[in-house]
Formats: sequence, structure tokens, C-alpha cells
Amino acid sequence: MISNSTPAKCSLNNLQCEITFSISNKGKRLLIFKNCVFRYNKTTKLKIYWMCSESECGVYIHTNTTDELICINGNHNHSANPDQLETKLLRDKMKERILSETTSITKIYDQEIAKANLSKGAAANLPTVIEYRPNMSKARRKNIPVIPSGVVFDIPEFYEQTLSCQRFLFMDLFMKRGQDRILVFSSDQQLQLLFD
Repeated sequence: MISNSTPAKCSLNNLQCEITFSISNKGKRLLIFKNCVFRYNKTTKLKIYWMCSESECGVYIHTNTTDELICINGNHNHSANPDQLETKLLRDKMKERILSETTSITKIYDQEIAKANLSKGAAANLPTVIEYRPNMSKARRKNIPVIPSGVVFDIPEFYEQTLSCQRFLFMDLFMKRGQDRILVFSSDQQLQLLFD
């Protein structure tokens, strides 16, 4: 099974268990235990309460604030679907890469499918790249700044520095009272190569 986070330890002595966490489509944490998905319910000072994501199921899990399993209440009235869970975790992994990289969505999709070693059931549940691309393109567009229509705009700090937090925007100069603008991008290493 694919996991988005490291497994949390279980504090129940008589039960061998492993819980992992994922993120819902709305950005909320999900708890995964024995191929069942639990959504966040509420938090108190000492406990976090989770309920089965199936609407008619009454199973609850309690964890402490450090994500250690405390107790499980009830029995599931549905069967676990490991193929659907495997598909969801793979889609989450692809979405994370799509939002953080500029690689094409099709290429990320193909790379992750090749690495995943999916079961036959999970492969059958997985949407095709054509079905998957529009949603991911929309999510990616939300993270990318809007293309400015004039010369007066703020440059996000992310674009002023390299990935190693070194200066990249060398010069930002307005000419002719805001009608023209000169932007020069260069790292210190590139300047040193230029002048040596």
C-alpha cells in the first residue's frame, strides 16, 4: 500500500496495528487503519476523535495528540476496499507532485503509475490520464500567479530567490514613469562566471 506519511505507533498492547494519514480533497486529515478511511471529528485536550468515512458506519477511533491509537469503538458494517484506498493514495501522491513541480501532468502520471506496482483492482479503479488531467490542471493553475497585464506588479518572493534561498532577482528597475520595466535575473554564481 502507498502511504503519504510515516506510520504512527500503536499504544494498544494486544493489537498489532499501523495507522497512516492522508489528506482529503478538501485538505482535511484522514486516518487510515486496516484499509478503512476515517475522517476527523473533533479534538479535546488529550484526544482526537475520528469516525469512519462511510456515512452509515458507526465505527470511531480515538488517538492521542501525538497520533497514537488509544481505542476503537464498534464494528464496520461494510467491507474494506483496499483497491480504492490504494488508488486514492496514488492520486494524492500524483497531486502533491503536480502542485510542487512544473513537469507535465501526463509525465508525472506515467512515472507514478510505473513506480506504484498497482494491484489489478487498483489499476481498474484508476482514472485515465485524460480523465485526471483537467482537475489537476485546475489545481495547478490555482498555485501559479496570474500573468500580469501591465508593468506594475509585485514579484513573489519565491521568484526572487533560487531554490537554495540565494538572490536571483538581480535588478528591478522602472523606466519612463511606470511605462517600461527592466527585470534582470541572475545568481551570484552566474555573475561570477560572466565576469571571470
